[in-house]
This record gives sequence, structure tokens and C-alpha cells, in this order.
Amino acid sequence: MPALVDLYPFNLAFAAMTIKSVFPAGLLLMLGACAVPPERPSVPATQPVQARQSTPDASALLNELARVASLSPEQRRRELERLDTERRLDDSRRFQLIALLEREDNVEALERSLKALNALTEGDARMQALVEIMKRELRTRIELRQQTARNQELQDKLEQIKALEKSLQQRNESSRTP
Repeated sequence: MPALVDLYPFNLAFAAMTIKSVFPAGLLLMLGACAVPPERPSVPATQPVQARQSTPDASALLNELARVASLSPEQRRRELERLDTERRLDDSRRFQLIALLEREDNVEALERSLKALNALTEGDARMQALVEIMKRELRTRIELRQQTARNQELQDKLEQIKALEKSLQQRNESSRTP
């Protein structure tokens, strides 16, 4: 019997320690069940499998460019508005936005497209080659638009100078003939 009496205080101490460690663990589990899970972006089931990939490959990018090129201006505008309202864009959605902006005819859209191209994550070598070609093409188009605007500005100034010169010549001719 003395052996049981000696074990009895040890069992109570062990039970007390177990309760002290199990109670906080159970409390944390219950609190964890109340936590809201992080929100995941949902992908509609109607989209093709290529659009669900986080990093699209070169063929998917080329297919997207061809698809956007075949859209009417109204369809492109609606898609652009839809993509503008999304908070987070994965790489395939970002490339859709790039392709839509590239079809716009203003420098701001081209610059925005170039900025979005720079934000694409790394992909395979073919994808990176396509992205680099698109970056060069966008930079060239932006530079061309800026040079065209500058050229038009200079042409307008030249026309103003010619008109001023012509008016000065007419004044001189009218002042010479009495």
C-alpha cells in the first residue's frame, strides 16, 4: 500500500500540469475556429483553363493577343472596365489588361500597359522574349506618339511664323506705296 500512497501525489501533480497545458491549447483551438479565413480570388468556371494559370506561357499570351485583336471596340471597352474594377490581378488577367490597353490610341494607355508589363512575374524563356518584344514595341509607340505631338507643335509654330512674316511683308508694302 505505501507504493500507492507514494504515487497518489505524483498523479495529482501530473494531472494538474496536463490540465494547465491542455486548457490553453483548447482555448486557442476554439478561438482559431472563430477566425475568418483569408479571402481567395475566385475564378469563374466559364473561363478557359489557360486563363486560370497563375503564370501564363507564351502560347497563352499569343492567344490572348489574337483574341483581343478580334474584339470590337465596345467589347474591348467593357473588358477594360471590368478588369479595372478588379482589385488584384494575376498574371493572366494582367496580360489581358495589357493587351486591351495596347489597343488604345493614347499615350497614357500605352504607358500604363508598359508599366503593367514590367509587373509581370518571371516565366519561361519564350514568354520573357515575347514580353521584351512587347516592351520595345510599346516604348517605340510611346516615343513615336510623343515625337508626332512635338512635330505637330513645331509645325503649328512654323505656320504662325509664316503668317507673321506674311503680315509684316504686307505692312511694309502698304507703307511703301503712298
